[in-house]
Amino acid sequence: MKSLYLGSYFGIPVKVHSSFLLILVMIAYIAITEEMTGKEALLFSSLIFLMFFSVLLHEYGHALMARRYNIKTVDIIMSPIGGLARMELPPLMPKKELMIALAGPMVNLFIAAMIYLIFRIMGLTGLSPDYEVVDLLDVMAHPIGYLELLAGINVVLFGFNLIPAFPMDGGRILRALLSLRLTRLKATGIAVMIGQSFAVGFMIYGALNQLWSLLLIGPVIFMMARREYDIVRR
Repeated sequence: MKSLYLGSYFGIPVKVHSSFLLILVMIAYIAITEEMTGKEALLFSSLIFLMFFSVLLHEYGHALMARRYNIKTVDIIMSPIGGLARMELPPLMPKKELMIALAGPMVNLFIAAMIYLIFRIMGLTGLSPDYEVVDLLDVMAHPIGYLELLAGINVVLFGFNLIPAFPMDGGRILRALLSLRLTRLKATGIAVMIGQSFAVGFMIYGALNQLWSLLLIGPVIFMMARREYDIVRR
């Protein structure tokens, strides 16, 4: 499927996969089924796009750290299940792989920390106990609640990406640490086995709890893990 070119920033092209249109369909579906007003739909849409913008910054974290090690990033592709910074060469040295893998989640942690720092500077502690919260839409309607949600999203992105489900960031961190003691092939094999176990767990949990995002992510992780192992073996 084709990708839409959005432009080049920091010398790295950004593209949006055509399947990203599914996000627009999802937003419209939720807005209609939840009977959102125009303002509520706009707030919800903006929060979703800020989430993907946070994912984009996450990928730039990987790409710019790779640049420090003279590894070129071909492009960054955004899709409904996240982003991917495609590099010309994989970082073969464990230290380089570790630093590049950590750089993405640290961007999300930094974003969340900056939001909470602003709260601290302004003397804010979150929504007032007197503010009546009925549902998520009420939280989004309040500026402080909106920022709290954005910070929370980045904390979740930070934590989720550190799950050792290779080839996610946590899995790459695991392989880098294993590579300090083992051969790259053996370290990759262990990381793949753990990653595919997580992938199966994602699919089962997603099916039981109707979390469609995990149902989509699980098979992708499973197949990409196997593909990476085959590349290293060759």
